[in-house]
Amino acid sequence: MRCWLFLLLLLLAACRYTFIPLDPGRASFPPRLGLSGRLEAVPGGAVVHLTVRRVGEPGYIELRWYKDDRLFEERSIWVEAPGQYQARFSRLDEGYYRLVVLVGGGPVLQLELGAPLLPAPPS
Repeated sequence: MRCWLFLLLLLLAACRYTFIPLDPGRASFPPRLGLSGRLEAVPGGAVVHLTVRRVGEPGYIELRWYKDDRLFEERSIWVEAPGQYQARFSRLDEGYYRLVVLVGGGPVLQLELGAPLLPAPPS
C-alpha cells in the first residue's frame, strides 16, 4: 500500500499544470456615446434638448417622434463633439407623444410628453 502511495505522489509531483492568470488585466471598452435629454412643450410643438457628454465616434443621432403608437416625424442630428443639441417637433393636440433617440439603429433614450392611453382597470 505504501508503495502505491509513494508512486502516486511521485507521479503527481511530476505533473505540470497550465498556468492561467487569475487577473487577465484590464479590459478595454469601446468608446460609446454619453447622452441625456429633456423634452419641453412649447405652443404648437415640442423642443428636445440633448446633452452629449461623450462621443465614441462621429455619427448620426436619429430622433423618432411618435403620436400614440404611430411614427409622426423623424429627424437626424450629426454629432462630432460633446455639446448641446436641439430639435423641434410639431404637435397636433395635447395627446400622448413619445420621442425615441436611436444611435446606430439601437434605442438609447426615450422621452415622453402627455399621459399615455391606458386601459381602464378591471373592476
